[in-house]
Amino acid sequence: MAAMEVAMTNYTPSRFAADNALTDTSVVEKYKLAANIVNAVLPQVLDKVSTGISVCDLCQFGDDLITAYADGMYKSMDRGIAFPTCVSVNNYVQHMSPLADTDYNLQPGDVVKVELGAHINGYIATAAHTVVVNPNPQQPIQGPAADVVCAAYCAQEAVLRLLRPGVKASEITRAITEIGKYYRCQPVEGTYSSPMKRFVLRGGKDIENRFADDLFVQDLEKFDFQVEANQVYQINVVMTTGDGKVKAVDHKPCVFQRDVNKSYQLKMKAARAAYNEINKNHTVFPFATRSLSSNQARLGLTSLLQHELITPYPPMRSSRPTDLVAQFKLTVLVTPNGLIRTTLPLELPYVHSQYCIPDQTPASQILASTLPLELIKPVSEKSLPQVSINFGEHRISVEDVDMD
Repeated sequence: MAAMEVAMTNYTPSRFAADNALTDTSVVEKYKLAANIVNAVLPQVLDKVSTGISVCDLCQFGDDLITAYADGMYKSMDRGIAFPTCVSVNNYVQHMSPLADTDYNLQPGDVVKVELGAHINGYIATAAHTVVVNPNPQQPIQGPAADVVCAAYCAQEAVLRLLRPGVKASEITRAITEIGKYYRCQPVEGTYSSPMKRFVLRGGKDIENRFADDLFVQDLEKFDFQVEANQVYQINVVMTTGDGKVKAVDHKPCVFQRDVNKSYQLKMKAARAAYNEINKNHTVFPFATRSLSSNQARLGLTSLLQHELITPYPPMRSSRPTDLVAQFKLTVLVTPNGLIRTTLPLELPYVHSQYCIPDQTPASQILASTLPLELIKPVSEKSLPQVSINFGEHRISVEDVDMD
């Protein structure tokens, strides 16, 4: 059993509450430390996005950078990847972090979503950003790609302004849906913003990006709730030019998470190797298949899935191949005095939509409202450790190995 798993069994409610109290400046500081890594890594991954670049290489580059910065900055704490780098292109929604055998090279016009997360001693920062592979950077991207980027970004800005104590989750969902309609887009089903706790990526009631199709108005109150102070949220807005419905993709899942509530006496050598490595290196956090150190360990994942020791993050796509999906994600602390945004805003892709949000609408009023927001100060390059990660050099391939 891993050291962290032993510690979690002694994790009392009072200690859990203390570890997640945003009134404690040391807790807030650890959230900021995790964000420093994300704020350093995500722009470097986005800078590599261009025609012909491998999605697999982008994912590996992001993970290698997170690990290198974490190892160089906070040697006295448990730290590392809280969510593996995922690069989902065009109508793929989330959770694409492939091996070389399912790789894809970016093409002009591709809508590229990059998502990743880091943690320091269990305190998490996550972020995602959307860019478009523009063959002519001097000219704006137009058409559906521009529409979906604008819709997702404006909806994220609306959520930031609404996310305060006392606001109902349904108000936030309505604002997201309204903004999507102005840009002829739909929020993607099964996507949401969620509160995070120490060691927990999904630590409470989700704020859905869209209402379920079968939800009756009279039943909404049963599921609705108010935002509370002293919560940490990963705001995750995902829009599509399609109908908002999702379908499973042909690819096997490439992101998994250990289920600490399940146990089983494994018999296969490959499964034991995978299980031990996951407990040692990833503990309670999601991981990508390519992060396992050997093909033998990767083969063992099948047995772990069969015995429910790990849970997959299935990659999904929107309904039609021609649909486009955009995603913006950030981490914010909700305090009684306002918001503290820990993962910083990034430059938007150069796009121009033919649509806009009309004046004097609820959405325009939300976006025009004052935003009581504190941004953490960017860490200077001199404050970061020197890391040497060569893009494309570290590539994980799949080879056949003997099963025992």
